[in-house]
Amino acid sequence: MSAFDPTPRRRFRFGAVLLIVITIPLAVVTLLGLEPLPLLPDSVNQGALRISRLLLEVVSVTAAFAVFLGVLNLLRVHLGDIRRRGKGLFSIFTVLTFLLIIVLRILERANVLQIEGTNAPLVTLTLMDAIQVAVESALAGLLFFFLVYSAYRFMRRRVTLWSVLFIVAALVVLVGYLPLPGLEFIGNFRDWLLRVPVAAGTRGLLIGVAIGTVVVAVRVLIGQDRTFRE
Repeated sequence: MSAFDPTPRRRFRFGAVLLIVITIPLAVVTLLGLEPLPLLPDSVNQGALRISRLLLEVVSVTAAFAVFLGVLNLLRVHLGDIRRRGKGLFSIFTVLTFLLIIVLRILERANVLQIEGTNAPLVTLTLMDAIQVAVESALAGLLFFFLVYSAYRFMRRRVTLWSVLFIVAALVVLVGYLPLPGLEFIGNFRDWLLRVPVAAGTRGLLIGVAIGTVVVAVRVLIGQDRTFRE
């Protein structure tokens, strides 16, 4: 090939081939462990089951270690922000909350801190539920104002069929939750809207996600994934 040839040459990458050789057999063994094939002997299915369980345990330990490293990195970043002036308020709150949860969990495991009337230590779980409910309520209130503001912006721009449909659907859902007399028909229409069109859209999205997952898995199994080819 000439030095002035613009056609790029594909370089042989030993690492990519090695990844393909390792990934494909492990993926096949894991699939056989999760769903044994009746055409294979029982000894092969049992061996694949043991190997797949071992692989899943290794993945679980690796994921737990990755989460631990992520927590350490989070603390490192926030401790670095605390040293800087004007950027440490939220970092101080995050670090103190982390330390408080760790101390409470240690006290629970030692059976020092418990909720009265229960045998299980559920202080941290109760605290998490209380905080999560408060945060979800705040986010729901912000979502309400966001929907109203979006409807206002839609009306200021060009009025189209989709903008009108969005505004009508938002108003029906919001008004349908109001406990006002005489608006029961709007509540019934809201329930139908959530049960039929919204559920159908959600199932369509989930089916698309499932198809994409299967396609990516097949590309990995046959070694056609871009990560392995480049």
